[in-house]
Amino acid sequence: MLINFTVGNYRSFKENKTFSLNATSFQEHKEFIREGNGIKFLPVVAIYGANSSGKSNLLSALQMMKKILLFSVKTNPTEILITDPFLLDEQNKHKPTFFEVVFLSEGNTYKYGFEYSKDKINAEWLYTIKNEREKLLFIRNDNGIGVVSKDFPEGVDKESSTADNRLFLSLVAQLNGKISLAVMNWFEKLKCFSGITDSDFKLYSCNYLFENNENSLKAKDFIKSMDLGFTDIQKAETDVKDYAFSGINPEMKETIEQEIPNFWDKLLPPKWNETNIPIFKTGHLFRKSDGTVTEVFFRNDKMESEGTKKIINISGPIVEALSKGETFVIDELDAKLHPLLTKKIIEIFNSPDTNPNNAQLIFATHDTNLLSNKILRRDQIWFAEKNRDNESTDIYPLSEIKEQNGEKIRNDRVYEKDYINGKYGAIPYLKG
Repeated sequence: MLINFTVGNYRSFKENKTFSLNATSFQEHKEFIREGNGIKFLPVVAIYGANSSGKSNLLSALQMMKKILLFSVKTNPTEILITDPFLLDEQNKHKPTFFEVVFLSEGNTYKYGFEYSKDKINAEWLYTIKNEREKLLFIRNDNGIGVVSKDFPEGVDKESSTADNRLFLSLVAQLNGKISLAVMNWFEKLKCFSGITDSDFKLYSCNYLFENNENSLKAKDFIKSMDLGFTDIQKAETDVKDYAFSGINPEMKETIEQEIPNFWDKLLPPKWNETNIPIFKTGHLFRKSDGTVTEVFFRNDKMESEGTKKIINISGPIVEALSKGETFVIDELDAKLHPLLTKKIIEIFNSPDTNPNNAQLIFATHDTNLLSNKILRRDQIWFAEKNRDNESTDIYPLSEIKEQNGEKIRNDRVYEKDYINGKYGAIPYLKG
């Protein structure tokens, strides 16, 4: 479970900013709070802000950290690393990017982070945390890599084998280090998605829904709970050509094939022409002329709404996260969805009954219907706002905002109204 994430010098984040899922001492919805290894944390956090405020950049930073770590061991010693620094200050172009996470994994709390530039890892560190006390396992800086041998024996004598542009943790994990593998496994299970391009994980959900196991049934129950208007769902297959053109205007398809001779032979390797891809079909009641009713199935990409397709597409990753207690991060969760469907997903993660394994949902949204003390605690609502002077992003929770009298925002406030009226910041300021 994610506890804290800190990012600096990445896209719109100029200075280091920390995003936290630590639960405060507020008394509302105490049933939402989860606990592990002595830490109280939150199962759901929503992030609000104007367009271009940095919401997506925060979630992208977490995904970038994951990507760099998991692919580090495959990096060639002379390879340039992917950087995306804050570009509106000349000094920041030459500063390293900062990533750090605090998380729970396999009963332990870890703090892991690194700083990097395009040609090297500038710094790297790993700690364990117990009773709020940190214990160093290894640290890397300009002087090299230092390993605490009694606490991190798997890293001993491997320091000199690490290239300047590779992460030490990934090297040790590749050699089956127990602690380093636990950290790597947490990142591998971290799920980061876009709520707009949900078709990216359609194939995953299609296979997940029709496996013969308990989680497949849970995924189907999740879809049924959304009341999407169809009677049943089936798995079918189509060829690559048909799949590639699904959702494209038939006239456009015909034009492409007419104007580009042998279009498919040029686009696809020969073996791909024989490949079948799984797809969904949804059932609907069909009334015959004799008054009887039967069930007919249609391809969901041709029959169903964009919102219905999205719920089906994200069902696999969501149920997987719930079943394994993983962290599910999604940008624009509310895109294409009715507010009640988004609310239902939040309730599933918030409830200990439907989320017994302490999975987490972190999402960016513009849906102000969710800004309610009946749906979210004050510490579950975060805001992203850009500094008007230098266009850098700041992030902060509702739980830290104070009234003019110095008191914190009360939980009986109408959050949605206050937010729209600019009380909490993080809104667009429209001119004339």
